[in-house]
Amino acid sequence: MSLIDQLRAYCLDRSTTNPHPVWLPQIWNQVSYVAIDDARSHEIQVDAYAFTAAVLDALLEMPGVDVQSDVDLDASTIYTALIRYTSAWYYAGGDEIETGTFLRTIWLIPMLRKMGVDILYLLPVTKNSDLNMKGDLPSPYTQRDSMALDAALHDQLVDDLPGFTLDDQFAVLVQACHQAGIRVVHDLIPRVIAMDADFLDEHPDWIYWIQKDALDGFAPPPVPELEFFEECTTKNVDTVYTSAATAGHLAKFSLPPDQLDPDLWHRLLARADGNVTDLVKLVEREMGIVPAPAHSDWINDVQPIWTDITFLRLYLDVYPGIIQHLPEGQPPYVLFDTIKCNRFPATEPNVALWDLLDESVRFQMNTYELDGFRVDIGHTLPPELLARLFATMGENRQHPVIISEDLFNRNHERARDTGYNIMLGSGWNVMADLSWARLREHVAELPDLKIHVFACAETPDTPRITSRPGGIRLSRMMAVFNGFLPNGVPFINTGLEVNEQQPLNCGLGDNTGGADVPRAFFNKMVINWRADSAMFELLCATAQIRKRFADALTAKNFFLCDTPEPLLAFGFRSDSGVVLLLLNLDTDRDTAVELTDLVPDLDLVPDLVLEWDVLLDSAAQKQQIQSRPPNVLRPQQALMVHARQQERISSVSSDANSVA
Repeated sequence: MSLIDQLRAYCLDRSTTNPHPVWLPQIWNQVSYVAIDDARSHEIQVDAYAFTAAVLDALLEMPGVDVQSDVDLDASTIYTALIRYTSAWYYAGGDEIETGTFLRTIWLIPMLRKMGVDILYLLPVTKNSDLNMKGDLPSPYTQRDSMALDAALHDQLVDDLPGFTLDDQFAVLVQACHQAGIRVVHDLIPRVIAMDADFLDEHPDWIYWIQKDALDGFAPPPVPELEFFEECTTKNVDTVYTSAATAGHLAKFSLPPDQLDPDLWHRLLARADGNVTDLVKLVEREMGIVPAPAHSDWINDVQPIWTDITFLRLYLDVYPGIIQHLPEGQPPYVLFDTIKCNRFPATEPNVALWDLLDESVRFQMNTYELDGFRVDIGHTLPPELLARLFATMGENRQHPVIISEDLFNRNHERARDTGYNIMLGSGWNVMADLSWARLREHVAELPDLKIHVFACAETPDTPRITSRPGGIRLSRMMAVFNGFLPNGVPFINTGLEVNEQQPLNCGLGDNTGGADVPRAFFNKMVINWRADSAMFELLCATAQIRKRFADALTAKNFFLCDTPEPLLAFGFRSDSGVVLLLLNLDTDRDTAVELTDLVPDLDLVPDLVLEWDVLLDSAAQKQQIQSRPPNVLRPQQALMVHARQQERISSVSSDANSVA
């Protein structure tokens, strides 16, 4: 019996013998479940078991997905979820947040399908660390063990289902997604680790250590000879090492504890008695060293250091080209070049660590039936290691979905050649500081990319688009815009469908001024699922239009219109007619629109008549849109229109008919 069948049978039995009432956001009920016990504004009360069974029944009626087939990225939509946050709610009906679980995330799958989602990208669900937390919850990226799950994602609803492990709960979520036609991609974390990683009692030399006294204010050294946010290259790496502050930075590092004082290390091991967190604290107190916090690999970056994670030591030596700059006896250390093993490989791989990373990929794909990974900081990995991990992904899936975190469209060919098929790209950054010129330049380069990129105005690492000038109006305009970009895969950041304003994180494009705002990466939070559902309906309508015009909406049919600021327009021309997308980027003023002037080469077909219909209007609530396009666009309005081609009856045809 499949895991879905086991869960369904169990829920049907429990719904009659021991029902469990819960309050849910009404928007989650996309299966038209009617056995509602109570209701209030945007919420319903149901039996959790009966509702689960109803959702599974709805999923079992769907055709499913052939996981060995290649994904059609031109037609795809990605949704990202942080399980503990995405499916968190006030389930008891009061004001106490209960964090999400694998099981309860199944309840959201029909909602995802209505938005056209066919790839679910999960932020890390692995066992994490509460050491050096930045809030009241651990960051999902403080991974302690890549082959163990976060115990907090267990659901008490299955406590009485014999043998249904936490691994099974994750696997049944994946199976439910597959049944709904959704592939599942997980975050792979091969470059950083929690400061109390489970392997540290056996392999303390797999991370980097610094003097405890250097922890306060620890940061990468400034390099005033180079520019702000400059990438470390073979051309400037010597400048990094000869800069005044670098020698002091290198002096902060220490040998690992087993080499610093082997006898004391073994005594501390015995005292910790298998508790690695206690071991790290003992090392700090009695040896005076701590794991080195991780930081950006970009020179003169303003991002704060990551105090809850540390870099993995992928090589046991250093790049040969910088040995001349190191003092004799230099302990293992982290600097811009040692992070970027892709560009500065050493000669002695940490083979046992590479084996563990490879095995974690194999374990996760085999155990949970995953369809691929988003590789965290993957661009810094040694090419040989990355190729090995990709090959392992290919053992389980003929066409794994592999997402690159690379932030720049300019690296599209390198990402494609490395083996990725999607990359984050530049869109989020362009839309974080929106201007007509930047957005037009961004759109113009997309058709020539060799790899698909995320089409989005926000990511889990950025502030919400609703927090930028224009708020919900801007968010709706960009949602339509991002639905139709050539070589762009619409990316829905969890909560976007209800215009959530609180961020998951603000590491990129921060607009908070450093304010200590709650962030779902570090705090117990809940999405405002009680909000108006108009954005959800807009995303659903966008998905329907994408499906209807799938053959037309390709890079080969794309054209960019020659429009003055603030009007941005582009379209797709095919046998089915012309589809145009228009944006008024002005925040205060209307802008006039003459649709026929936007379509190229119309004058070459004098007998052509275009009859325009409105497909989507970001300014329309509930998508009650007019059938004919307006002559002006309102501020921050996106409009998608379709022109059917009809030829006039020519005079020649009329004469011929008269003779006949």
